[in-house]
Amino acid sequence: MNTQKENSHTDKTKTRRYTFAQKEGEEYSCVKLTEGKYKDVIYHYGNVSFAPEENGDGKLPMKFDYVIDKKPDSLKLDNQEFIDYIGDILLELLEKKVNDGTAIEDWKYNTSQPLL
Repeated sequence: MNTQKENSHTDKTKTRRYTFAQKEGEEYSCVKLTEGKYKDVIYHYGNVSFAPEENGDGKLPMKFDYVIDKKPDSLKLDNQEFIDYIGDILLELLEKKVNDGTAIEDWKYNTSQPLL
């Protein structure tokens, strides 16, 4: 996999460092976690959706699919902590696309492809 030279992170995720990786021949990019408990996990997102209504806390729940492409053998990822962790990264990525205007552009001109 090829990876970028700098980590992509903001103040919100200073402790959640990651970079993008792309497997040769694939059309999608993966996220590679570069530090912390989940270091060296590589995964990619699938479908992302939001609930049509707010929950009791006034929040709009998000659902997403993901696929683990590579992980250390001893690491267990079937837990809510990991899902929350990569969910936070997904929110950061979506926020960045909305803020720089590319989310609407990507969706408008390429609705057959995922937003990320």
